[in-house]
Amino acid sequence: MSEEREEGVRVRVSEDDPRIEEGARQDRGVTFRAILFGLFISIGVSLLANTVRYVLHGSFMAYSHMPMSNLILFLLSIFGCAFLARWLGKRFVFSSTEWITIFCMGFISALGPTYGSSGYLVGLMVSPYYFATPENEWVKYLHPYLPTWLIPTNEGNAMAWFYEGLPRGASIPWGVWAIPLMWWFAFIFAVGFACACASVIMHRQWAENEKLVYPAMTPIVEMTTRAGSGERFLPEFVQGKAFWAGFALTSFVFWWNMIAWFYPQFPQFPTADGRWIFFSQNYPPAWIFLSTVVICFSYFASLDILFSIWFFDLLFIIEGGALNRLGVSAISPYYGTGRYIWQTAGGYVVLVLWGLWIARLHLRDVFRKALHPERSPIDDSGEMLSYRGAFIGLAVSCLFMAVWLGRAGMEAKVIVLLIPAMLLVYTGLSKILADSGLIYANPPTLATSLSIAALGGANAVGASTHAAFALSSSFVNHYKGFAMSAMAHVARLGDFVPKGKRRLFWAVCAAFAVGIVASTLFTIWLGYTLGGYNFNPNWLIISAGVGQYQWAVDTIKAPTAMETPNYWFFLSGAGVMAFLNLMRYRFVWWPFHPIGFALSGTALARLTSFTILVAWLLKLVMLKLVGASFYRKSRPFFFGMLIGYILAIAAGVAVDALWFPDQGHMVHKWY
Repeated sequence: MSEEREEGVRVRVSEDDPRIEEGARQDRGVTFRAILFGLFISIGVSLLANTVRYVLHGSFMAYSHMPMSNLILFLLSIFGCAFLARWLGKRFVFSSTEWITIFCMGFISALGPTYGSSGYLVGLMVSPYYFATPENEWVKYLHPYLPTWLIPTNEGNAMAWFYEGLPRGASIPWGVWAIPLMWWFAFIFAVGFACACASVIMHRQWAENEKLVYPAMTPIVEMTTRAGSGERFLPEFVQGKAFWAGFALTSFVFWWNMIAWFYPQFPQFPTADGRWIFFSQNYPPAWIFLSTVVICFSYFASLDILFSIWFFDLLFIIEGGALNRLGVSAISPYYGTGRYIWQTAGGYVVLVLWGLWIARLHLRDVFRKALHPERSPIDDSGEMLSYRGAFIGLAVSCLFMAVWLGRAGMEAKVIVLLIPAMLLVYTGLSKILADSGLIYANPPTLATSLSIAALGGANAVGASTHAAFALSSSFVNHYKGFAMSAMAHVARLGDFVPKGKRRLFWAVCAAFAVGIVASTLFTIWLGYTLGGYNFNPNWLIISAGVGQYQWAVDTIKAPTAMETPNYWFFLSGAGVMAFLNLMRYRFVWWPFHPIGFALSGTALARLTSFTILVAWLLKLVMLKLVGASFYRKSRPFFFGMLIGYILAIAAGVAVDALWFPDQGHMVHKWY
C-alpha cells in the first residue's frame, strides 16, 4: 500500500482501490504475452520516433521524460484491445499488471531513438573523419586519439555514403560498423544497467520513507488500472462529463488547426508558437508559450514546486540581468551560463548530497542486506531486484565503464571522479522528477564539468582525455538522466504489480536493449537509403557530434584553468541551497521548494516556466478557493485533455504520413 499526497488531499492507492478492476486484482502478474507485446511496442517506439523526426520532419517523439511515441502506441493499444475484447471476447482483456509491463517496456525503450541515444551515437560515429578539414585541424588534434574500435573511418567512402546516400548498385557497408557498434552497445548497456541498479537501491527511500508522489505517473496509473474489462468498446477511464469536456477541448483545438495544413489562410489557434518577451536590454527575457502536455502533467504536482520553479525563474531574470550589467558572464542571453550556472550547479550538488544524507540509514540497511542477506531485517522481496543483485550489478557496470573509458584514452584520475559524478547528477535529476512530475527538465551541470572543476580546469588533463570526453559525453552527461530517471518511475509503477516484479525488471532491461539496438540500426539504414543530409533538421546527425568534437579540439589546443570566481559562485549556490533545505525541513509554512533553485536558469525550466505558472494558478484556484473536493472532481478534466492531446498528435502523424510525407508539422515540441 502507498499514499500519494496532494495539497490538502491524501489519495490512498492500494490493490483494494475501487478504481482497480476486479480482474486486475486477480491478474497473473507479468505474463509472457505482456512481455512479447512490450517488445513489439519497444520496436514500434523506435520506428515511430525516428520516422516522424527524420523522414516526416514532424513532432518530437522521444525528447521529453514522458516520450510521446510511447504514449501514442500505448494508448492506441489500450483502445484497440478494449474494442477487440468487446467484439471478439475477453481473451483481449489485459490486466493492470500486463498494461504496466507494456507501458514500462515502451517507456524505457524510448531511450533508443533520436534524442535518447541513437541520434547522438550515430552522429558521433559518422562525423569525425567526414567533416575533418584543414581549417578545423581535426586530423592533427583529434584523429590520433580516436580508437579504431569505436569510430569507423571513411575508408571506401563508407561515411560519405551515409550522408550522401548509397551509389546505385552499392550495398550498406555493415562490416565497418560491426565492431564499433558492439563496443558502443556494451558501454551504453553498462551505463543503463548501473542506472537501473541505482534506482532499485533508492526506490524504497523515495517511495516509502520520503513519500515522493511521482505526479507524472498519476495519468499512467489511471490508464493501466482502468484499461477495460471487455464490457464496453472504450476503456473504463473514458467516461464522465469532466473527462469528455477536457477531451473535447484539446481535440477541437488541434483538429481545427489541422485544417490550416490544407488551407493555409484558415485561422488557427496559437498552439505552436511562442515568443521571448524582453523586459530590458541587459536582462534575459521570459518565454511565453502555453504547452498543453505540460499543463496536463503539472496539474498533478504540488503547489510549492510549481510556484518555486516559476519564482526562481523570475529571480534568474533579475540576477542574470544584474550580473550582465556588471560585466559578469551569466546569461546566453536566454539561459543561464558562465558564473550563474555554476551557482545553480552548487545548489544542485548540495540538493543531491542532502538527499543522500537523509537516506543514510536506508543506504546503510541496504548495504548490510547486500552483504549479509540472512542477518538484515530489511526485506527486499518487494523490489524489482535484490539489494545484493543491485549492488553487484552497479559495481560490475561501473568497473566495465571504467575499463572502457580507460581504453578510450581517459586518464585514471578523471575516471574515478567522472563515474561518481555521473551517478550524482543522474540521482539528483531522478529525484527531482519523482518529486515534481516535470516532463521537461535538464540538470544545470554535467559529470564532465564537475570532474574538470574538481581537478582545477581543462589544463589539468591531457588531450586523450578531452577526446574521450567527446566520445562518452552523450551518455555520461545525458540531459534526461539517461536510464535512471526512467527506471525510478518504472520502480514506482512496480509498486502496483502484485507479483512478478523481478520478471518486470528483466523485461524492462530487454526492452532497453531492443530500443537502443533497433533505433541505431534503423538510423544507419535510413542514412544510407535516404541520405543523412535529408534528415531535417540535422542537429543530431551533424551538429551534435561536430559540436562535441570541435569543443574537444578547441580545449586540446588551448586548455584553460578553472577560474576562481566560478568556485565562489558554486559555493554561494551551495550555501543558498543549504538554507532552502533547512527552512523547508524546519518550517511547514516555508513556500519555496529547493527544486526551483536547483533548476534555475536551465534551458527546459526556462521554456516551461510560463506554462508551469498557469498550472500553478489553476491548481491554486481549485484547492485554495474552491476546495479539495472540487479539485478531485477536476482531475478527470485534465486527464481528458491529455488523452485528447495524445490522440490529436497521433492523428497529426497520420495526416503528415498520408498528405505531407516530407513536410511534416511540429505540433508536439521539445518544450
